[in-house]
Amino acid sequence: MEKNKSITRNVIFKVLLSTFNILVPLIIGPYAYRVIGDNNMGMINHADAIYNYFYIFATFGIYQYGLREMSRIRNDKEKLKTVFTSLFVIGVIANIVVLSIFIMFTNAKYGGTVKYPVLMLYSINIFANVFYIEWANEALENYDFIAIKTIIVRIIYLICLFAFVRTEKDYIIYTVIINAYTLLNYFVSFIYIKKRIGFSFKNLNLSIHVKYLLMSLIMGNANMLYIQLDRVMLGDYVSDRSVAYYTLSSYITSMLNTLILSVVYVTIPRLANIVAKDDEDGYHNLLNKVCENLFAFIFPAAIGIFVTAREIVLIYGGAKYIDTVPVLKGFTFFMITSAFESVFTNQILYVKRKEKRLVLFILGAGVMNLIFNITLVKLGIFTAVTAIYTTALANFILISMEFIYAVFVLKVKINLFTMEKLKYLLYSIIFIPITLGIRMVTNRVVPVFLLAVTINVLYYVGVLYLTKDKVLLAFINKFFKKASKA
Repeated sequence: MEKNKSITRNVIFKVLLSTFNILVPLIIGPYAYRVIGDNNMGMINHADAIYNYFYIFATFGIYQYGLREMSRIRNDKEKLKTVFTSLFVIGVIANIVVLSIFIMFTNAKYGGTVKYPVLMLYSINIFANVFYIEWANEALENYDFIAIKTIIVRIIYLICLFAFVRTEKDYIIYTVIINAYTLLNYFVSFIYIKKRIGFSFKNLNLSIHVKYLLMSLIMGNANMLYIQLDRVMLGDYVSDRSVAYYTLSSYITSMLNTLILSVVYVTIPRLANIVAKDDEDGYHNLLNKVCENLFAFIFPAAIGIFVTAREIVLIYGGAKYIDTVPVLKGFTFFMITSAFESVFTNQILYVKRKEKRLVLFILGAGVMNLIFNITLVKLGIFTAVTAIYTTALANFILISMEFIYAVFVLKVKINLFTMEKLKYLLYSIIFIPITLGIRMVTNRVVPVFLLAVTINVLYYVGVLYLTKDKVLLAFINKFFKKASKA
């Protein structure tokens, strides 16, 4: 591995990838949702939610655990090879077991139903997960390879989608394409990292990893008691159509969230490495810098989606998805809580190896979300809208527990409630009157959306520039510094 891969360089490639992953769904999403229809898409989304419960156990927590552990020893080639081999072998065993159970479950419960072929096609994803070793690439900070590889594979996926998915009846072909894309994407990464690290089956001790993997399994797949739980329960107790509304909202917010949270995930290997060196000052400085950058983007993004929710839904899915609007607005609150939760989970508790405590927090808040959902079902008011608000509430409870533990027990010096960080929220709230003013001039969907995005972005950047905001000035300095060297 290159010794001096800068965080800036890593962020550039991570953001490049995330941006591409936003642009492609912006092309694919409206096409797929409109062509396949809300009912068939809801059925696929429900099948995906069911599959994800099995996928969670197939991954076995290897991604986050492998990322952290290999980040710590990435300069020791022999240890790196041994850990990589151990985690790969564990992954193969986990995926074989889960794949067998998934096939038996699908045959027993959904055999003969319209969802059966869709669910069986998702078994391709479990098989593909054998080759999912992106955690090794990220630990070695190979973000350039990840970005270029994923972009090429996604272009192939895009071509296949437009070539073969033409009508509502093509939902099976659509399912084949999305699962085949996953297999190809994972396999290319596997071939690349296998050549960079290689296997070593000498002195393997799988048992020393299993305990930590089990904790990582729960921690890294918290959405099984949050978003995934909502999707499954909506499909079981409400309708496939409600799953489509919920999933579409999740999809839209996650596109931006993925881009914004790039700054969080790309620093995990570096933070783990700093903690391993007992450099507390370096850790706290980087942690607070990451939080400041995160807040500068998450608040305007969330509020921007909230004020233009109607236009986004109509542009993305069409009039048949209009009932998605209140769900999407609810997801903006979840989007903000997810950003906070990501920092506490990934950059504090997990980096500091507090998995046991973290697992208890996640399970506790997740069980509360389950209780909330069951209560809503009993009261007859369980919908896609109420589901996301109770999930956001459960996430807020999780954040509160993590914050108290991090600050008062671990003594982490993280400053979240300073005006330097909360100012981004105050600036973003002005989007609301600006957008309302635009709607007083015109109510046409596309003009409202374009004007709202343009004016709100110009206003926000202008305020940051006039107030000499550190995040904006650092970005400008980096940009012009790169340009001058070109």
